Parts: sequence; C-alpha cells; structure tokens
Amino acid sequence: MIRREKMYSYVKYEKELESDYRRALDQVKRPEEVADVFREYAFKLVSMIYEDLSSDMKEHLKLTTDDGDVEIEGELKEKLSEALEKSDLMAILKRMAQDAINRYKKLKHDDERTDLFRLGDNARIH
Repeated sequence: MIRREKMYSYVKYEKELESDYRRALDQVKRPEEVADVFREYAFKLVSMIYEDLSSDMKEHLKLTTDDGDVEIEGELKEKLSEALEKSDLMAILKRMAQDAINRYKKLKHDDERTDLFRLGDNARIH
C-alpha cells in the first residue's frame, strides 16, 4: 500500500468569498483597480487560513495583469509555504486571478472602444 501525503483543501473558504469577490470585481470601473480587488480578496482568503497574518503582508500578494500570474513574496511566502505545497491554495488563487484578468480585459476593451468614440466626437465634418 502506498502512503500518500495528506492534502488540505480550502475550497470552503473560496466559496465563502466567491460571491462578494465577483460582486467587487463587477463594481470596478477602471482596469488599474482590478489588481487591488484581487489583492484584497486573496488576502482575505489567506487570512481565513492563517489568522495571525499582519495586514502589511497584503502588499506581498501581486497579480500580473499581463498573464494572470499570482506572485507571493517575502514574509507572506514563508508563512504560506506549507499551504502552497500541501493544499489547493495556489489553484484557488489562480482561479481568483483568472476572474480578475477576465474583468481587466473587459474593462480594457471597453475603454479602448470608448476612446475610439471620443475621437469621433472631436472630429469635424466639413
């Protein structure tokens, strides 16, 4: 019999935050605010797992809006190292990141279309 290492799941925490997170993303009006909403909710998630985290550690969570990569740095990475290795935490963070990236792309696309129409308003027809 093969003995496997125990894996932990934090999906229940993800489900608790999911509707509030999506609502917060839907309320974002500017693309540059999307990463802030991701950081806030991702930190809420990890704070549910590790209650003793300092709020300063929130800055160690980053979302790269180019490719949707989640970066965890410094003291927070050290604190979460076991959870990142032995649980579904990174998969959950990547799902959250994908939701954020989808919202970011939609806002960027809408912003580009709005700029196009603004240019048209300034043009004069002779």
